[in-house]
Amino acid sequence: MWLADLDMEEGLTFEVVAEIIGARRTLVARLAHQGLLETIERQSGEPLLPRRAVMQLRRMQRLHRDLGVNFTGASIILELVTKIEALNRELAELRRTAADEMEN
Repeated sequence: MWLADLDMEEGLTFEVVAEIIGARRTLVARLAHQGLLETIERQSGEPLLPRRAVMQLRRMQRLHRDLGVNFTGASIILELVTKIEALNRELAELRRTAADEMEN
């Protein structure tokens, strides 16, 4: 199965996410309750996490393990990296547009 085949919006329980990433459910719940992970609210019971939270948590674990960054710092780093990537894509598009205009 390819990543593109997965519905990244599919809701997963804290328990399932914890099992996938090899962490305790309490850690996943704490990070969600601190607002470091996006949640999918539901009317009854515990909120769910979108499937993409698995990738985010794995990146946060790597930053925590390899660089000693706490989970709050890891969340901020990942958010900034995402913004930088979006700005780089936007800049590349502007450069392509400018180059096309100069050719015409």
